[in-house]
Amino acid sequence: MDEQERIQTIYDRLTEAGKKWEPTTLSYYVGQPFKALVASMLSAQTREEQTMAAMNALLKLADNPFDMLNLSDEQLREAIRPVAYAESKLRYLRDIIEKVAANDGEVPRTIEELVAYKGVGWKVAVLTLATGYSIYDDITVDVHVARIGRRLGLVKPEIKDPPKVNDALKLILPREMWPYWNALMVQFGRAVCQPTYPKCATCLVRELCPRVGVVEIGRGRFKEADYL
Repeated sequence: MDEQERIQTIYDRLTEAGKKWEPTTLSYYVGQPFKALVASMLSAQTREEQTMAAMNALLKLADNPFDMLNLSDEQLREAIRPVAYAESKLRYLRDIIEKVAANDGEVPRTIEELVAYKGVGWKVAVLTLATGYSIYDDITVDVHVARIGRRLGLVKPEIKDPPKVNDALKLILPREMWPYWNALMVQFGRAVCQPTYPKCATCLVRELCPRVGVVEIGRGRFKEADYL
């Protein structure tokens, strides 16, 4: 089996398994740029269930930038309380609301414009474009994509910077996979290829994975080497 066949087999198996895994938060906001932008920003360093709880609470109060302008900081703070660094993200959220409302409700369509918003870095910008506008010129790189890319031998361990991980993946992944890679890795990373103790013994792609950076600790148990 050559490398492209290996990648295709991994992708096909995970795609099939993904039908049974929990959907990602962003999957609920496909084609909705403003909600995608807000959810992407709130999701930084935050678990999926916390992001979902915050988005549900926020959207019950208002579901567009114009109505959100009328919400007080206290209302916004309480809504997004479940996420990590909520106080900082409150400021980011207010900036996003004001800028999008001032732009007639339109969310920018380029990375350069999006990263001018407070709290919006490269990853959030790429995820917003992919989810909100189906612009897939890049692969969203979060902790799951980076970690699993390394373990699968798709990305060299020394490559840490998300844009560089993106560049490495784009060289080897067929373009038709780019739109789905992030969500698939998030699902796979939550269910199987977990950060500290990956479930390698029962993984559905175990014979296709070199397990870079993972060591066996006995009785079919594995551990991320960085945590030893």
